[in-house]
Amino acid sequence: MTEAALDVSVIIPVDRPEGDLRRTLESLKTQKTTFSLEVILIGNVTGVVADSGLRSIPFTDRNPARRRNEAAKVARGRVLAFIDDDAAANSEWLETAISFLDAHPDTVAMGGPDPGPVAAPVSEKISDMLLAARWVGSGVLCHEARPGIFAISRAHDLALVNLFVRADAFQDAGAFDEEIGYIGEDTALLRKLMAMGSVMYHGGVVVYHRRRPYPMAYLAQRWRYRKKTGAMLVTGRSHLNFKILGLLAAGIIFVALLLLAPRLAVVAFLAYSLICLVAGASTRRLPPILWPLIPLFFLTHHATYFLGILVGAVQEAWKRLIRSRVAAKSC
Repeated sequence: MTEAALDVSVIIPVDRPEGDLRRTLESLKTQKTTFSLEVILIGNVTGVVADSGLRSIPFTDRNPARRRNEAAKVARGRVLAFIDDDAAANSEWLETAISFLDAHPDTVAMGGPDPGPVAAPVSEKISDMLLAARWVGSGVLCHEARPGIFAISRAHDLALVNLFVRADAFQDAGAFDEEIGYIGEDTALLRKLMAMGSVMYHGGVVVYHRRRPYPMAYLAQRWRYRKKTGAMLVTGRSHLNFKILGLLAAGIIFVALLLLAPRLAVVAFLAYSLICLVAGASTRRLPPILWPLIPLFFLTHHATYFLGILVGAVQEAWKRLIRSRVAAKSC
């Protein structure tokens, strides 16, 4: 990494050079800050016109960890700020984060909420509600947009769409794990950073992140994510936590009730529906007219999570079994 000559390097992997990226860049132009900064775009930068504060790096490899690592190698900022090309930062995003880091030298990384845009279409608001609901949603603090300032206790409480990392800490942590690639590379990095110093959640560091439209695009994305979770559980790159254990246990118990005690299954489903309704409505992400459908939205969400983890784990276990048999025969 080159010698730091700026305060901040904002790194944006680019897949969508039209539309969303323009909103991202516009949000950076409106930042209320006196800090020196550069913006580095890497990926599909066709048609993007660079200026004095914007650097465009063509990069065909879609591996998100590799793209961000390549951008970090040429970054000149003492702090790396990561945001996606389908997100927009609020006007005090940089000022709030950099001021906090300057005042807290023991903090090696920080992030904050990434709610969906207020003016998003209903299909995206449904997805946002599913991620934001406490207890039954994603379980990720930044998706829930919790208020306050505190050290995170779980690596998945921050998201790569809204993440600040000191450049020296990023280098010391070994950057993003390129073998993980898509899904989980941010969590792996944050685990290392948490062992190096404080990693903070700041409710005032806000990025508005578009969601995949519900149902098809959102559920397809969640399916890919959870299959990766299942595979990483088998490979040891991820670990069982309360959220995963609770989801798997609830799914198994409900299937058992359907087969062995259908009446109890009905009672359990009604209780589940009530909990989801209260949790989903309390996010205030959806108009009240859609509240009766909230249990259905959550049913598809949780079923996708449950089946995705199981399928991913079984597929990875099968691959490892086949590889071990092939290796044994070759000996």
